[in-house]
Amino acid sequence: MREELRFLSCIDHEVPMQIDIPDESSKFPAVLMIHGFMSSRNNDNHMLARISKKIVEAGIVAARIDLCSMGENLYSRENYGMKVMTDEVKASFKYLQSLPYVEENNVGLLGHSLGGRLVFTCSTLPAKIIVSLNGAINTSEPLEMAYDKFQMDNLGYCIVHTSSGGVELVYRRFFDELKTTLNDNIKNFKNPILVEVCISDPTLDPNISLNFIKNCHMDNVDSFTVENANHTYNVETGDFTKLNEVIGKVVPWISSHIKLKNQSFV
Repeated sequence: MREELRFLSCIDHEVPMQIDIPDESSKFPAVLMIHGFMSSRNNDNHMLARISKKIVEAGIVAARIDLCSMGENLYSRENYGMKVMTDEVKASFKYLQSLPYVEENNVGLLGHSLGGRLVFTCSTLPAKIIVSLNGAINTSEPLEMAYDKFQMDNLGYCIVHTSSGGVELVYRRFFDELKTTLNDNIKNFKNPILVEVCISDPTLDPNISLNFIKNCHMDNVDSFTVENANHTYNVETGDFTKLNEVIGKVVPWISSHIKLKNQSFV
């Protein structure tokens, strides 16, 4: 596996992109991976990196980015919100398509948690597949998130505790844009979708994904559930059993669907 770290232009800042590439000299399908709320491409005990490794072993390029103000993304935290992160995903997708070792028409999207909401929102892109892992995919509804309103009213920001145990600042923009960026984009997406949900997720209500699976009435949606796992598949404990269970289902699904030749974005 070869690795590249690139910094791509998005409006007035740069987005870091880690690209993992199969060793063979050829063109490959690719998957753009989007991390969750207040996380980064290498956070959550390198969860996305572990998924990336298995995707590459299947002969697929795997790229993951740091969203606004997270990881090596130096854009101000004051800009952290759905609008700029949507721009970052779109710019990263187009950049990935342009690389000489990537099959331009065989690029998919994978998002975890808030990243799932972002890939559903960005389903207007010509993605070959979309994968949501414990995603906040109710994009047509406000995402209810608890925060300290006293801090927000008096400071203009609040302190939040992330699912991985981190402590971060969030500005009002984020909560406002959860309401102003509602959309039904995914209803017009015709290519394959995979939705995974941990049914005992203590961080994000699993009914968000379960209700989408039940009520979307879309023939292109596959799904599976995972038991006895938290929002990040227990990886913070050093136990990767549940993550490996997810990888064992997600990667074969990606491989079988992203390589289909007669499938095209509509």
